[in-house]
Amino acid sequence: MTALAVLAVSLLLAGACMATFLVTAQSRDAARFESHVQMTQDRITAQLDSNISLLRGGAGLFAASDFVTPQEFRLYVQRLELRKHDPGVLGLGFSQRISANEKEDWTARLRANGMSSFHIWPDQPRAEYHSVIYLEPLNTRNEAALGYDMFTDPTRREAMERAWLSGEPALSGKVVLKQETNLEQQAGFLLYVPVYRSGLVPTTEAERLAMLQGFVYSPLRAKDLFDAMFPPEHPPRVFFRIYDGAEADPEQLLYDSAGAEKGIHKVPSFTHTWRLEFAGRPWTVVFTSRPSFESSMLTPWAPLVGALGFMLSLLVCAVTWTQIAARQRAEASEAERAQLLAREQAARTEAEAQRAYLNDLFMQAPALIGILSGPQHVFEFVNASYRRLLGKREVLGKPLVEVVKDLPPGILEMFDTIYRTGQPHSGQELCLPGVYATDQVEVRYWNFVWQPRRGPSGQVDGVMIFASEVTEQVLARQQVEASREEARRSARQLQTITDALPALVAYIDSEERYRFANETYETWFGIKPENLLGKTILEFIGEKAYARFRDPVQRALSGETVQYEGELPLKGGGSVFTQSSYMPDRDPSGQVRGFVVLAFDVTERRRSEETVRTAVRLRDEFLSVASHELKTPLTSLSLKLQTLAREAATQSESPFVLKTRTNVETARKQIKRLSDLIGDLLDVSRISSGKMKLHWEPVDFSAVVREVAARLEPEATRAESRLTVETPDALPGRSDRMRFEQVVENLLTNAIKYGAGKPIHIQMHADAQRLVLTVRDHGIGIAPEHQVRIFERFERAVSERNYGGLGLGLYITRTILEALGGTIRVQSETGQGACFTVELPLEPPAGP
Repeated sequence: MTALAVLAVSLLLAGACMATFLVTAQSRDAARFESHVQMTQDRITAQLDSNISLLRGGAGLFAASDFVTPQEFRLYVQRLELRKHDPGVLGLGFSQRISANEKEDWTARLRANGMSSFHIWPDQPRAEYHSVIYLEPLNTRNEAALGYDMFTDPTRREAMERAWLSGEPALSGKVVLKQETNLEQQAGFLLYVPVYRSGLVPTTEAERLAMLQGFVYSPLRAKDLFDAMFPPEHPPRVFFRIYDGAEADPEQLLYDSAGAEKGIHKVPSFTHTWRLEFAGRPWTVVFTSRPSFESSMLTPWAPLVGALGFMLSLLVCAVTWTQIAARQRAEASEAERAQLLAREQAARTEAEAQRAYLNDLFMQAPALIGILSGPQHVFEFVNASYRRLLGKREVLGKPLVEVVKDLPPGILEMFDTIYRTGQPHSGQELCLPGVYATDQVEVRYWNFVWQPRRGPSGQVDGVMIFASEVTEQVLARQQVEASREEARRSARQLQTITDALPALVAYIDSEERYRFANETYETWFGIKPENLLGKTILEFIGEKAYARFRDPVQRALSGETVQYEGELPLKGGGSVFTQSSYMPDRDPSGQVRGFVVLAFDVTERRRSEETVRTAVRLRDEFLSVASHELKTPLTSLSLKLQTLAREAATQSESPFVLKTRTNVETARKQIKRLSDLIGDLLDVSRISSGKMKLHWEPVDFSAVVREVAARLEPEATRAESRLTVETPDALPGRSDRMRFEQVVENLLTNAIKYGAGKPIHIQMHADAQRLVLTVRDHGIGIAPEHQVRIFERFERAVSERNYGGLGLGLYITRTILEALGGTIRVQSETGQGACFTVELPLEPPAGP
């Protein structure tokens, strides 16, 4: 064969070798790329499934309780340790479905449970609100979202309605979270799980529409979530970009793993697009090869292999020229082949490392992960958490029934069904008593997902187990329920105690609706307490009776403690008089949220009081009539004594005339004393009956004081008391002259009576509007305990055996002064005399 023929054959062989190498290298590089893509997909899917399990546990908490308090929810989330196990999740929250009529009630309830600044926003009227009432952990970011009505945002609303109608978890589209309060904002999304009032997912769409209670949800920052999935020590083997939606729209980019490396590399050699539908929401994930991957590819070596083949052809062509050169080229070809084999071995080593990393990821997962193979359900794989749970038992290669001998009934049949039908199965908060890592029977609760595993032919060849323990969450919820039961027991005790009271006991909220009532309501009004709850006061007692109670009710709701008496109609047609106390009830912020009613039947007391008032009225009428009847004969007797005194004065002095004069004078004094007493009784009668009339006229107050002092000076002289008067020359004003004169006379007469033998001082001064009159004596004084009651009827500070009188003078004085718009007070100590101070306006008070 000629050299030219050898060259042609060599070139053909070289081309075939290059083509074979190129196909093999491309296949190998593509397989490596797809392997990296698959591992990345698995990590993303596993993390998202874990997030759904987290939300399902929270939904169980709310479904099992009528009302979860902020403290209970905070304790629940703290035990989940989100920062440790789910670092990409901002928190766990709950949005409550609230009708427009319930808005104020929910706001007040949450403020009463420690959320003092809670409010629903945006603040526009709507028929229904879906407001975030809890979001834990309650840091600065999450606090910004409290109260937000997520239904006002179309993207959030679409996901919430999808979860609502389907009863399944729902993922939202791309949003800017309300927690993004700083400049470093990230794209985010939200994951929702619906909670229904029945605790279970209703079977029909109409029932799900009616029975929705709210949503357990998690806000997720995309970059934080996926950075946590692929920490620096375990970065993804490929770059990937996640877009919200079915297309790779740059406007809907959620996450780009290239980060700071983005834009500094050439066009990637491999690209793979993955259409992922998760929780009802489509995502588009675009995977591209990393520079580090491309540097280890074999495909770029294909041109070199071709060049080497061409050179080899030349060498083969020239083999006739030199044996040595041919041998050297052959050795060079062997060295190149060894290098390619070494690189292939390195690729295999890297693939093994990736598998080892995935194995480590499963082994270190906080959940239980296991794989059962074949119809006998033989353990093929268990992670470290599963192995610790089973203790020292042999696991791998053993059937399920041998490893877990205390298997609960029905579990093995369920595994058989999954293996036979290929349908997955899940269970929430399953109670599985058994012997775990210890030798004692323990009760634990688990959330399980059983997933069929399919082989290359598509047939089921095993069952995968994913389980997370929720014992702490269940026990925490049971503790909350026990606390609630204790509260209900206390409420029943309170009901029993209040039912035994012979009084009405009720609690009325800020909308004037009954929230609590004891059995006395049924006794008095014929309405059972449970039928009264929710009714307003107006609905219960009617418009006519409510008009009498409206004012005290409003005062109680404004924060005032009210004592009130009123009449209520009874069920038999009669009525009852009640003495009621309205005691406001305030929330921790000080706002009045209702009041407690305590009402006693005082009908008998009212009747007794009416009897007493009638007796007092009859007594006053008797005193009035008796005083008038006594006044006439006393006047006649006084005139007769005056006539007799004049006649005795004209007679010559004799023992009989002198004795007559003395007796006449004594009789006149006694008649005057009796007349004064009758005058006091008449004044008391006028005061009691409201018939005391005032005659307003111009008065010189100074002149009146001096006249009274001059008239009583002889009496003071007989009592050996020196009387001094200090008043202005004139003090004009308008008042009832006779009544003011009566006041001065009563005070001066008292001073002479109780200060006999000691000086008496009268002083008066005035400003532009009022006069001040003081009457001071230095007599026996008044003990402090008597200084209030001496101004009441028939009250005295001393024994009537030593001092005469009925104890009416100061009562009449006080009453006259109050009618004139003035006041009186006393300062005194026993044995130190007394000082009475009168303050009186110079002009009549308004509306006399």
